Amino acid sequence: MKLRDHPLMTRKSGIKLWPPPWTSSMQDKPHWPHGEVGTLQRVWMHPRLGTCLFLFIEHEGISYTGSMYFDDPRFCIDLYHLVRDHIGGPVAEIGDVDVSSMLW
Repeated sequence: MKLRDHPLMTRKSGIKLWPPPWTSSMQDKPHWPHGEVGTLQRVWMHPRLGTCLFLFIEHEGISYTGSMYFDDPRFCIDLYHLVRDHIGGPVAEIGDVDVSSMLW
């Protein structure tokens, strides 16, 4: 199963988490990209927010941030480690990663 299709990548509310919505203080909102774009530069998980990941990408020379809030803290931590191993790679390829082992 690909990361983008994992059942825990959809919140109980129905919100899809992958790819995250991208934001930037360097560009107006109408120009923010959508989808699996850019190259992953960094991933960060706040030590007190155990269910939130922040992804930092570069797309067409501009930095963007995406945040994902999970229902399952264990999945969030596992995903942090998985995504961290793909720093420097295209976001689209991260969505293709096989996460079958992360099914409980």
